[in-house]
Amino acid sequence: MNLINNILSSFHHSDSSNGVLGIDIGSSSMKVIELQDRKGVVTLSTYGEVQLGPYAGKQIGESVTLNPKQEQEALVDVIRESAIKARSAVFAMPLSSSFVTNVSLEADADADLASLVRIEARKVIPASLSEVTLDWAEVEAAKNPKGEAGADRRDILIAAIQNSALERFKVLMQFVGIEQPPTEIECFSAIRSLYNSEEPDIAVIDIGAVSTKLYIARKGLLMRMYRIRAGGSIATKRISEVLEIGFDKAEEMKYAADKQDARFADLKRAHHSSYDRAFREFNQVLREYEQKTATKFAAVYLSGGGALFPGTDTYLKESLGREVILVNPFSKVAYPAFMEDTMRAIGPSFTVALGAALRVFE
Repeated sequence: MNLINNILSSFHHSDSSNGVLGIDIGSSSMKVIELQDRKGVVTLSTYGEVQLGPYAGKQIGESVTLNPKQEQEALVDVIRESAIKARSAVFAMPLSSSFVTNVSLEADADADLASLVRIEARKVIPASLSEVTLDWAEVEAAKNPKGEAGADRRDILIAAIQNSALERFKVLMQFVGIEQPPTEIECFSAIRSLYNSEEPDIAVIDIGAVSTKLYIARKGLLMRMYRIRAGGSIATKRISEVLEIGFDKAEEMKYAADKQDARFADLKRAHHSSYDRAFREFNQVLREYEQKTATKFAAVYLSGGGALFPGTDTYLKESLGREVILVNPFSKVAYPAFMEDTMRAIGPSFTVALGAALRVFE
């Protein structure tokens, strides 16, 4: 089995005109997007999101771990409520069930890279190789400021998914009538949503419910990934503590944040403080990468549901000292003009689901 085609590479479906479903299951919500090829134009058919907290008896916005029955119920609900018709899908595997890293190997052109990668993988993957599905790809070697790559140095991207997670989501897809959907790790879906060939090097900060990730990509392929525990659910807990209110009330205030509200300043301060460490560390990572590779990121793309709180992009801009662009992944697909404001508003939340579905149309 060619695992490169299973995790990292494109999947070509012979009947994409019938619709393709992109599925993103996070720790606090589940998102789906259906795309269709209409006369050669990739078009948005429908989309939907469901909060997962209530399925586990928790509050909306809370990070939860669902059992298989609860997960099945949530997926059935969001597919039904979104009027999804597609029977083909691409599933974006959460990073919590995956492992992604870059390694640098000393190997000449004739070396058996597959063997060398497996040896290196045993060192860096925190699980037995028998417990994961392993994939790898050689990426363009980073160059020093003089423009020279290291002699005989091979840069390798290693990706692995827990076999138990693959089996779990295989059963989930079969439950809703989708047989053997291709699976990829969520970071690759996010990059696909945002990559533009006119901008070969991009940096993306993706704010999820419990973790915030920095992806650095070159020519659409992941070069570096960093993840820090900070996210929307954690920010809500922080707001709850600072304002001395319940989690549900804090989530409601965060979602409906009004700059005219008398408590908005306190709300914003509590929210932003949840990301102080993450943003500082990402700034250091970006500067070190730029110095090492002679690359310059004119802007950083901001994605994820946690990016929707008012002023998050401005706060990140201040932290990084560079331009920040709130993403609009829907710009890659067609949709009715009257939905423009809605698409821009929800775009950051649907970056991964959209990128998963787009895989079929590459």
